[in-house]
Amino acid sequence: MPATRFLPERTFDAVKGVPSYSDLNPRIGAAYDLFGTGRTALKLSLGRYVKKFGTTISDQNNPLTTSVNLTGRAWNDANRNYVPDCVLTNFAANGECGPIQNQNFGRTNPLANRWADDALRGFGIREYNWDVTAEVEHELRAGVSLSAGYYRNWYGNFLVIDNLAVTPDDFAPFCIAAPRDSRLPGGGGHQVCAFDMTPAKFGQVSNLVTQASHFGNPQRVNDYFNISLNTRLGSGIQLGGGFDTGRSVHDTCFGVDNPQYDMMIGIVGTPVAMGRQYCRVVTPFEGQTQVKLHGSYPLPWDILVSGAYQDMSGPTIEAVYSAPTGEIAPVLGRNLAGGVRTATLQLVEPQTEFEARIRRLDLRVGKTVRLPRQGRLQLNLDAYNVTNRSSIRVINTNYGPRWQNVSLMLDPRIFVMSATVSY
Repeated sequence: MPATRFLPERTFDAVKGVPSYSDLNPRIGAAYDLFGTGRTALKLSLGRYVKKFGTTISDQNNPLTTSVNLTGRAWNDANRNYVPDCVLTNFAANGECGPIQNQNFGRTNPLANRWADDALRGFGIREYNWDVTAEVEHELRAGVSLSAGYYRNWYGNFLVIDNLAVTPDDFAPFCIAAPRDSRLPGGGGHQVCAFDMTPAKFGQVSNLVTQASHFGNPQRVNDYFNISLNTRLGSGIQLGGGFDTGRSVHDTCFGVDNPQYDMMIGIVGTPVAMGRQYCRVVTPFEGQTQVKLHGSYPLPWDILVSGAYQDMSGPTIEAVYSAPTGEIAPVLGRNLAGGVRTATLQLVEPQTEFEARIRRLDLRVGKTVRLPRQGRLQLNLDAYNVTNRSSIRVINTNYGPRWQNVSLMLDPRIFVMSATVSY
């Protein structure tokens, strides 16, 4: 890097293999005519797939990214010429400039996340998922088919962020009583526990990204079931629909540093908190069941009536409580470390309570008008949310005066008229 106004020339040694992954990803599929009639097929597949990182890991390990790229210094413009009369590349006090606030400016940031070699290079270390599919498809009659399937996938090779400056012993436990509220499980008042870092270790950070398998065995497993019907009847009539349901398990019951929560590398390569207050989260069938129906029916005079219906699970009810340090201090024996004012606690076990189901019906009436020279005019009248349901889509999950307030619901009944001309 050439010299700049603020920094001398910098040189970085080349680093190879950031990252350098090798994987073997077998994939196999088969289809079998169960009865030899060509009407009933059994389809099976098994495949391994790796996570796509793009340039995320390279960017996070780029020495320019992990350098200290921002700092400040005092400047006394004694001669009022609006120019700092000093040698800016001299980090000590000189001329009109005071000493620089961070002596590592332009150099490697000692607080930047480092990546262990076992997270950057090797065979079979990249995050992956296995996917298994088993389907049966049967032709009930000409133009009518029914299919049913089971789908399972599971994940591995998770990455975590290990703060080498602390250990689980550097965190003190505390428990407080949840607020009394009839909307909370059991009316509230139950014990909610968490951990706070000891004051002596507060602010000490030396993060290392490494394999989660060094600390435990996280699990992420999904099981889904589907039944669907598709028809293509005479005179252009089409009907179809499906039923989907499933169960998901996300288990992070292991500790790296903080006994309450640690950081994992998320789907897009960014850190996300993994909590252990409720470390095994099971999303039940109730939270992932949906029914969808659709169809179209042609009428005389080139008129087509069509519609779609959806019935799906409502949003999860959560209660994220910011407990003030004054409420925690009597049981912890001190205020929260570092002058932190609140501790974040979950008052409702995740994926156990849901809002009412979301139901929506949309309809369309279309008319086709033939124009000269093979032109066509398509007139449409659409009605969205025909029953005008006020199904809730998003609620406030922060426990307080506005907890469970609705922030997004289905759009009200809407009529739309449109026309399309094509030649």
